[in-house]
Amino acid sequence: MRCEDTLLGSLNIRILEAFDSLLIGSDDGRLSLYFRDVIKRFLLSILLISGLTAFGQKQSIQDTTIRFFAIGGELGLQMPMGDLEPRFGFGGLTGGSFMFKSGKNWTLEANVGFIFGNQVKEDTILQNLMTETGIIIGRDGNPVDVFLFERGFVSTVRVGKVFPVIGPNPNCGIHLALGGGVMQHKIRIQPEFETLPQLEGDYKKGYDRLTNGFCLSQSLGYQHFGNTRFVNYYVGVEFYEGFTQNRRTINFDTQQPDTRQRLDVIGSLVVRWYFPIYKRQARDYYFY
Repeated sequence: MRCEDTLLGSLNIRILEAFDSLLIGSDDGRLSLYFRDVIKRFLLSILLISGLTAFGQKQSIQDTTIRFFAIGGELGLQMPMGDLEPRFGFGGLTGGSFMFKSGKNWTLEANVGFIFGNQVKEDTILQNLMTETGIIIGRDGNPVDVFLFERGFVSTVRVGKVFPVIGPNPNCGIHLALGGGVMQHKIRIQPEFETLPQLEGDYKKGYDRLTNGFCLSQSLGYQHFGNTRFVNYYVGVEFYEGFTQNRRTINFDTQQPDTRQRLDVIGSLVVRWYFPIYKRQARDYYFY
């Protein structure tokens, strides 16, 4: 027998006994008996409704699938592929997401991931600014080092499904999701000192290879929502296929526009930590 059921029954018996004493002790016996019967019926109805409500709320994340919202933060490694591979090497990925999980284990998740790295393979974009000895001269006549970085983002909305084949409760399991969104990337050009008039203002845009377009996204991994709120994570692989194009009118180093249709692919290994938002369910205690 559950402890809370025993307490609830005892409480209602005490209430009935109190009303019996109050009403039987009144002056009008017939009126007292009438009200006693009405109140008993009312209390029994409340008891029945309370019992049904308690039964409906008895389930928790430990023994059933529940619906809730969750905020997530992620960190990962990303590998450029397709037309992106000749431009960048390995890099990182960080970002956040907002997820809704239904009681049927379907998920709807909006995600933004920022991609970054310092391995730029397309490092000849500033060649027309270099001297014969391969250096770039600043405004003050001294050599200036210029650093190139990978920068960009992917923003998607994905629909997924959690298959509860493993994990401590039926809200955990293999998570498969598909979606679409936007991919953008460029080469960030960072002079060591701000003394290069050749790369000031809009001049820098002629070299940065700003590229964006629609993308598809797929993810497959393990989704974990713990029996408490404290351990909730996702570990998996994700792929993005961007159908992109260079958005600059002309590349200054080639003196030509780049109108090619690109297929930029990013593969990533991601760890995402979630903060679920749902009501804490009361624990059940049993006597044996």
